[in-house]
Amino acid sequence: MFGKISTGRSASQTLDYCLKDKLTQSQQVIYQDRAEILYCHYCYGDKEELAQQFREVIRLRRDISQPVMHISLSLPPGEQVARSKLVQLGRECATHMDFEKHQYVVIQHKDTSHQHIHLVANRIGFDRHVTSDSFSQRRLIDYSRQAELRHGLRQELSPPGFLTEEQRQVPRHGLRLDQLKEDIRQTLLCSQDVAAFKFQMEEKGYTVYHSERGMAFKDEKHVVIRGYEAGYPFHKIQSTLSLSLSLRQEEERLRLAEEHRLKQEQELHQRQEQRHRHRHSHQLSL
Repeated sequence: MFGKISTGRSASQTLDYCLKDKLTQSQQVIYQDRAEILYCHYCYGDKEELAQQFREVIRLRRDISQPVMHISLSLPPGEQVARSKLVQLGRECATHMDFEKHQYVVIQHKDTSHQHIHLVANRIGFDRHVTSDSFSQRRLIDYSRQAELRHGLRQELSPPGFLTEEQRQVPRHGLRLDQLKEDIRQTLLCSQDVAAFKFQMEEKGYTVYHSERGMAFKDEKHVVIRGYEAGYPFHKIQSTLSLSLSLRQEEERLRLAEEHRLKQEQELHQRQEQRHRHRHSHQLSL
C-alpha cells in the first residue's frame, strides 16, 4: 500500500479537490461521480457543510497555519478489498496518525484502475489538541507496512530514505521491484548504448538518475529504486549493453558474409549460364 501526506490551510479547497468531478483544463467533466464519501467522523453533510464544520473547530487554534491534513492510501494494481475494509484502513490510519478523536472524512476515488482512498482530517481537535505534522511521511509509511501485514495485503517497498541501515542490506521485493526488473531486462534487449537505454526507460515512465556511483530509477509513484536492488548494478547494465553490441556486430558481420556468399553464387551462376548459352549458339552455327 502506498501513502502520501500533505497539510494545507483550507478545508474547503482540500475537500473540493477530493470530492469534485475530474475536469479538463476547459472545465469539462471527464469522470462524473468519481468520489464517494465512505465515512465521516464527528462531522456530516455535503462539501460545504463539512468545510463549515471544520472551520468552526479550526478557529480554536488560530496559531496553526496548516490545520488540514490530507492523506491518500493506494492499493497496488490488481488488489481489491471490500468497502468496509477501506473504511477500516482509514480509521486505523487515523489512529496511527493521532487524529482518531478529530473530524475526518474517508473518501474513495473510482477514476483509477487501482483502489485508493483520501482522508481529509482536521489537525485541530475539539479539546484544542493538535495532530503533529513532524515526520508525518515516515509515520504514514510505517502504518502502510503494518497494515499490509495485518490485513494480508501485498508487501510493498518503502523508499530507500525511510529504511534503516539493516533494512537496506535485505533484498527488497514487491510488485514495483519485479516490474522494474522486467522493464530493465526488456529495454536492454533493444538498446544499443547507455543513452538509448536511459531514453527508452524514460519512455516507460521512469526518471533515470545516473552518476559515478551507479544508476537509479524513480517510477510514476515517485518510488526510487537503485539499479543494484533490481539485480542490475551499472556495471552489469554496461556489460550487457557491450555484449549486446558485440552480438549485434557479429550478427551484422555474418549477415554481410552471407550476402557476399550469395552474391558470389549468383555471379557464378550467371557466368555458367553465359557459357551454356555460348556453347549452345556455337553448336547451332555448325
